[in-house]
Amino acid sequence: MASVFALWRVLAMSRRRRRFRDTAVTAPIEALDGQGWGLCEVDGQSRSRTFCTGMYLCRDGMDAKERPCAPRHKAIPGQTYRVQGALVGELARFRPQRRRKGLLEAKVEAVLEPSSLRVEPACPHFSECGACSLQHLEYGAQLALKQSWLLDAFAAEGELELPELTPPLAGHPWGYRRKARMGAKYVPAKGGVLVGFRERFGGRLAVLDHCATLDPAIGLRIVALRELLASLDARATIPQIEIAVGDTGCALILRHLEPLSEADRRQLRRYAQQEGLHLYLQSGGPETVVPLWPETPTLAYRLPTEGLEYRFQPLDFVQVNGPINRALVERALSWLAPESGEDFLDLYCGLGNFTLAIAARGGRVTGLEGDAELIQRARDNALANALQAEFHTVDLRIPEAFAPYLAQRWDGILLDPPRTGAAEVIDRLAVPYPRRILYISCNPTTLARDAAALLTHHGYRVSRLGAVDMFPQTAHLEAIALFERL
Repeated sequence: MASVFALWRVLAMSRRRRRFRDTAVTAPIEALDGQGWGLCEVDGQSRSRTFCTGMYLCRDGMDAKERPCAPRHKAIPGQTYRVQGALVGELARFRPQRRRKGLLEAKVEAVLEPSSLRVEPACPHFSECGACSLQHLEYGAQLALKQSWLLDAFAAEGELELPELTPPLAGHPWGYRRKARMGAKYVPAKGGVLVGFRERFGGRLAVLDHCATLDPAIGLRIVALRELLASLDARATIPQIEIAVGDTGCALILRHLEPLSEADRRQLRRYAQQEGLHLYLQSGGPETVVPLWPETPTLAYRLPTEGLEYRFQPLDFVQVNGPINRALVERALSWLAPESGEDFLDLYCGLGNFTLAIAARGGRVTGLEGDAELIQRARDNALANALQAEFHTVDLRIPEAFAPYLAQRWDGILLDPPRTGAAEVIDRLAVPYPRRILYISCNPTTLARDAAALLTHHGYRVSRLGAVDMFPQTAHLEAIALFERL
């Protein structure tokens, strides 16, 4: 009986999908959501402010004036569509693909009245590949949109007094991505081995021959990688390639589900030698990563203005965009303004990206991080750069572990937390308060939440705030904020 019911569900879902895709819809796009998809309401009152969830630009009815939207309004009757590839103010024809969280997600078939901000996507795979979402929007408009998202995140926390936004940190919008995880799959029906990212709709791999956002050392090698994997005996058991590009080399990590033959190892070694790549193999978890060629590879990135070099392993966390990371460290140093003899605490310090830069300016600095391997890497990097800095492995999710450090006197604290933010740390700030706190955020929503706590409960003000475009062409947004005691 259960199997019959399961079959009925599959058939019913299949019929619903066909019904969605059999019906094209033409409608004006009234808003962009926090992922850069167009929003519109069909067969109901068409007022974009009624289905805003915060974090995008919207229009009041059909008025062409764009403004930051008011967040968290309830939906009204009518069908709401999320439309990939559509921009605010456009009249578009689109075809639904699936229903998710009460919305119909759709794909643009034609733009009948294009926005003046629309540009031709640089990548021919944009309509299928799910790695990017904003290639069709002019880059200056992407930056303005992301700044509006940042302001919307703070607006959702109530009336917070904010300074004027600083100009966004932005660089070249293409060929920037030095860290990525790509899927691989042997699909004879599609020409052999596929290498790349997932399709925008569904879980299959997109058929790619290059990627415009990856560092060219990899982005222009996708066809060669497909051919390489197709030549291996193990072509059907390699599901993933991880890449890491430094200033001293480019590394590939091949995940393989079964042991590789000696012939495959020779083939891979030969390719790495010919192309000047560092090649690693991974048979299981992260601890199984081993170099194939060369025997002792070295990856590193540099911060030239500070005269620093950071060595890292290919699975280590490093900022994805090298030029923006350099600009971000420079801005952090400018805002934090460390002076010789001052004491700083760097929380979530990783391998010392900001810690060593503060030490290079003469600050006495202590870095805390939960990953013991990254702490060891930070110590090694301090030694290699002839800098004095303390590093300790501390689980920053456990107040009892980090509380003794917060109880000390600091001239400044730097926070660079994960997407969940730093609420545990901020909740336990107490006298003696640091004079300034610099917060690097990869999630404006948790940044705004933590900012509200700093302003409301700890007597700080936001003295500087700005967006950081670490991931051009995508909806990902980072930010930097400086808090000072009143």
